[in-house]
Amino acid sequence: MNEMKKGLVVFLRLFLVVFGGALVLEGIIASQARNFNLGILMPIVIGLPLVILGIFYTPITRFFSASAFGRLVKWCFIGAYALFAAVFALTTFLILKNSTMPKDKRADAVIVLGAAVRGSTPSVQLSLRLRRALEYYNENPHIIMVVSGGKGHDEAYPEAEVMKNWLTARGVPEDRIIEELSATSTEENFILSKALIDEALGDGAEIAFVTNRFHVFRSERIASKLGIDAFGIPSGEYKPFLLNDYMRECAAIVQYFFTGRL
Repeated sequence: MNEMKKGLVVFLRLFLVVFGGALVLEGIIASQARNFNLGILMPIVIGLPLVILGIFYTPITRFFSASAFGRLVKWCFIGAYALFAAVFALTTFLILKNSTMPKDKRADAVIVLGAAVRGSTPSVQLSLRLRRALEYYNENPHIIMVVSGGKGHDEAYPEAEVMKNWLTARGVPEDRIIEELSATSTEENFILSKALIDEALGDGAEIAFVTNRFHVFRSERIASKLGIDAFGIPSGEYKPFLLNDYMRECAAIVQYFFTGRL
């Protein structure tokens, strides 16, 4: 029995180090490959304590059982991870449940939400959005597209300019594209783009927006909060950073909820 317990402890320590290490590595790679924000650090914040616990398992568990304070720390640690797991499961459920495009709706105008650009090239996430927008345009060539995104502090060109160039290079006529060159957030994407759509088509236009699947739920809630009726057209997701994207989106949803922005 003692040998079995030792074997389980070895397995647990190995799991903690490998799983936690994978999260830390994923967070480090994502922070180098993308525009930095605090959400990108989520896998590191979650993974690093697991690695430390796996490596220093014996002294840490000894501390946990040595006093009432140690036991309190232990249960706070367990509670924090249990709470995160529950919130992550809930937000992931909401994301997946609300990421299907309505089959009975057809847009008059489509807002392509901006994302990072590298020089004059769309980032991977933005490329996925643009491909889906192009696909939707080819199926519905009557629509206008509003490409929305300003110039970030580490970007050479406004996101909207890069998006327009990408779309026109693939056959979309310039007169079907409206550039919105100022937005720096999803809220501004919707507010500024809606004003341009109203100017071009009037107030009754059916509006859709294109963004990555994990971002549709929060974007729809933001639009609704702003009084804008818009449905989401989900694009693909970049599989190597899928966990990072969903962890980051989990943090964003929680933040937006508690600040009244959803």
